[in-house]
Amino acid sequence: MLNLGLGGACVTLLEPLLAGERVRVSFLAPTLWDPLEMPARVAWTRSSSAEAGTRVGLAFEPPDPGAVYALFELVAALAF
Repeated sequence: MLNLGLGGACVTLLEPLLAGERVRVSFLAPTLWDPLEMPARVAWTRSSSAEAGTRVGLAFEPPDPGAVYALFELVAALAF
């Protein structure tokens, strides 16, 4: 993962995705009992070499306020 915020993330993937595709991102963190699963939409892609993979911008689509709060706590814990 290259970048993580409340609105989304930038990741590098070996398998390309298309803009508009829906994915589910799972976060493992020592501050969480269970993995945080967040639905997301591929907002953009940037291809590079086959060895480097493809950069993908993900826009999170939280299912409820509890998921937003859990993501907030995760981002805050990683900021320090």
